[in-house]
Amino acid sequence: MRHPSELELRRRHASRAANLAARENEAWLEYLAHIQSGDTNAYETAEPFAWRRLRRALAELAQNRRLHEFQLERALADARGASQAS
Repeated sequence: MRHPSELELRRRHASRAANLAARENEAWLEYLAHIQSGDTNAYETAEPFAWRRLRRALAELAQNRRLHEFQLERALADARGASQAS
């Protein structure tokens, strides 16, 4: 089985990072859409829920970033080990 090169692994990681950045941007835009109504009563009601939802989304994205970093480091170590073994 052919191991991906370091360049391929870094490209995949960059693609995943861009996807996570786009999801973070979407989470912030969703938060802003929920709180920008103009009515103060609606804002006071919607903002706590929107904030909790945003915090949950950002925490999930941070966890995914840590996982992707770990997977990249592990794959790079495997690729380096495979190239040294051959």
